[in-house]
Amino acid sequence: MKSYIVLGYRNLSRRKSRSLLTAVGVVLAIGFTVGLLSISEGFMKSFDQMLDSSGPNLFLRPKGGSKMPFGMQGTAFLDAKLEKIIRGIPGVNNVEPVYLAFSVDGATAGFGAMMTMVSGMRGDTFFKVRPTAKIAQGRFYKENDGKVVVLGSIVAENSKKRIGESLELISGQSLKVIGILEKTGEPFDYFAYAPLATVQNIYSDPNRVSYFLIKTDSNVSTEKVSALLRRAFPQHDVQTMQELIKDAKKMMSMARAVHFGVSCFALLIGVLFVACTMIMSVSERVREFATLRVIGASKGFVAKMILSESLMLSAVGGFFGCCFGYLLSKVIDALIFHFVGDTFLRTFVSPRIFITGFLIALLIGAFAGLFPGQMILRRNLSESLRYE
Repeated sequence: MKSYIVLGYRNLSRRKSRSLLTAVGVVLAIGFTVGLLSISEGFMKSFDQMLDSSGPNLFLRPKGGSKMPFGMQGTAFLDAKLEKIIRGIPGVNNVEPVYLAFSVDGATAGFGAMMTMVSGMRGDTFFKVRPTAKIAQGRFYKENDGKVVVLGSIVAENSKKRIGESLELISGQSLKVIGILEKTGEPFDYFAYAPLATVQNIYSDPNRVSYFLIKTDSNVSTEKVSALLRRAFPQHDVQTMQELIKDAKKMMSMARAVHFGVSCFALLIGVLFVACTMIMSVSERVREFATLRVIGASKGFVAKMILSESLMLSAVGGFFGCCFGYLLSKVIDALIFHFVGDTFLRTFVSPRIFITGFLIALLIGAFAGLFPGQMILRRNLSESLRYE
């Protein structure tokens, strides 16, 4: 091993308390950086998984509504008769008219009652469009079943509802739980489902729906079908799953920039921790460095020794900081679960984030070691030998 590395390690070992406190500063700086970046990284991964889902890949919704196809009922609706026209568009494999309702019945999270989105839709097409969906408990409904509901797995977990219990809509009407879906990690885990006619009758809208879910043929481009739909329905909005994810990712990219901006303050603290330690260490060893120069050590050797100390501190702090960031991401997941229940948005510490955190720690060490190294090398050698 290089002698300047050995000397640097010995100096850090002689000042264990100071070295430990400095490493802790780096751990905190890198940990908060990794933890914050894991939020946007996890969200990006969740959106990518949505693209791979087996469900619908196009949405037809009222113009001017929310980009996400979850507009509140009572704002704008589509004529249910449009379904026949949509089915006639080349490349359309299946169409699902949806009447969206809401419930706040069930368990509460940190912010209060959790909202459940209840999709009123026909039961005969549900499994055709979502081949991975399966019933875990009870059964799925038939269109003439009346006021019944089937819960997605996450909805069942969040609401604490069981087979035979009732789910009350915000309209005051109640639906009996007759089935719970298996957990698959796909978007349909986060919805409840009721017969379309039942929900329409509850809100006295027998001829209208909130939006249409459309699944295209596997051998046809989604963009091509989307273009045909836009020409056929210029008065409405057509949105592909890719566009939905793109918009969501754009918002998350802005959030990632904010997260990194906030973490820069933590990184600055880390730099100051290491720099202060190195300046104090160098100031205490002026005569030692001068003696090394007198017995033949070059300026480069002394600079490398100082830099190696700084890098060793930062490397240790960076590694444990990345581990701390991973633990912090799990704490963030727990907080999200506590306040909003189980969601498809979770943190994720990817290898890229781990490596980035470690490299940032090394950069902290490099920057923090440069100034003390330059400071000692600029001192007059004879004055340094007389330094007290």
